[in-house]
Amino acid sequence: MENSTEKKNTEGKYNVLIVDDEASVRHLIECLLQEMEYTTHHASNGAEALEILKKTAVDLIILDLLLPGKHGLNVCSKIREIDKLRNTPILIITAVYTKSKYNYQSREYGANAFMTKPFDNEAFIAQVSRLVETNKVQEICLEEPE
Repeated sequence: MENSTEKKNTEGKYNVLIVDDEASVRHLIECLLQEMEYTTHHASNGAEALEILKKTAVDLIILDLLLPGKHGLNVCSKIREIDKLRNTPILIITAVYTKSKYNYQSREYGANAFMTKPFDNEAFIAQVSRLVETNKVQEICLEEPE
């Protein structure tokens, strides 16, 4: 896995961290994102994700809720405590916590969006695109002088 400190790189349009303990889910998401020319990084638990995020700038974090060790909501909260990641979009994915209260709770912990697994691939791609593009527009607006 290559770590980069630049958000955009020569390998892909955007850097995305996929955090899921199921290798098959990580692989599916990786395939979908590579079709979009995104560069992917992987973690199978929250501690590993936080270590990657210390060294790697990402444009989006896709985070499962049910992880070994730290629960995904706790990981989400920890990510929001890191200054450089405060505005990085987080997409929560889950197969277990499907009730609407978890969608609401995820947003309270700092997530930007919530999807249940299994998800429709087209809906997933649309959600990912919306999150990274909206974040890019916000970054550009913040950079423009008044």
